[in-house]
Amino acid sequence: MVNNLQYYIIIILVIFNNILFPQEVKSKEALKVFLRIEEGINDNSIDKFASYFSSKNYLSLNNSSIGYFSDNQSYYILKDYLSINQPISFKLSNIITEISNPFASGTLKYVQKGIRKTAIVYISLNWIDNKWKISQITIN
Repeated sequence: MVNNLQYYIIIILVIFNNILFPQEVKSKEALKVFLRIEEGINDNSIDKFASYFSSKNYLSLNNSSIGYFSDNQSYYILKDYLSINQPISFKLSNIITEISNPFASGTLKYVQKGIRKTAIVYISLNWIDNKWKISQITIN
């Protein structure tokens, strides 16, 4: 009886570990993507996270660029946006990665035509082809 009990406990632990471990790894990978985006915006360098754009990204920027864009279009739209709205600082303050579609939000401080401004940034990710890809960036 003890051997059967040990056997069932081991099976349950293996199944439980296999269920949790992949999500834990994906969660850590999502966090890395968010930190890379944060670094890229702080450095005004879209190149640091351009590889995370999906083939169809939703952008909503406070300069009226709104809609779905390809990875290449998203790159240039954000590059232009950050050339006009030069980042002073960007900090993601709310990062949720333990769900199927991770998201993060934070505050962007920037200078536009010599005037300091602040915007709220929202970013979400999707799991595409075994990688996290940006699905949405909203800057209001």
